[in-house]
Amino acid sequence: MFFFYIKIQIVFLFLEIGKLSISLTNYTTSMRNSVPNVLLVDDSSTNNLLLESALKGQKFKITTAVTGEEALNVLHKKSIDLVLLDIMMPGLSGYDVLEEMTKDTKLSTIPVIMVTARSHYEEEKRAKSLGAADYFEKPLKLDKLISRVKELVQELV
Repeated sequence: MFFFYIKIQIVFLFLEIGKLSISLTNYTTSMRNSVPNVLLVDDSSTNNLLLESALKGQKFKITTAVTGEEALNVLHKKSIDLVLLDIMMPGLSGYDVLEEMTKDTKLSTIPVIMVTARSHYEEEKRAKSLGAADYFEKPLKLDKLISRVKELVQELV
């Protein structure tokens, strides 16, 4: 394990010299964990349960949060590989959480998929301009969402 970690550091240094931006923290996290950890953030426990069930069946570890504040606390305390983030929540909205993540160098490289009932082009445009990797409207097409989650997690390795 120690040898593997050193090897990752060498790869990271090589990539950094090549002007590619890869977060060492997230790179080593993805390689260290055999099961990717996905954070589900939605104020609806029903939505969280649905997504949790679908993703656990695909061999993902799931962490949930029901508020934006709770999501930021989890992100600072746990190793998270990807975030599925609702936009409309009490307190901090999904947009607020995404903005906070982009300001933090440790969190800014974590892919975020916005999951929302809002089906307006302007909403999707705003989410992507803030750094969201993708945008899915409810009701969700779980097969497409799971496929996108797998794709984004695979890019981390």
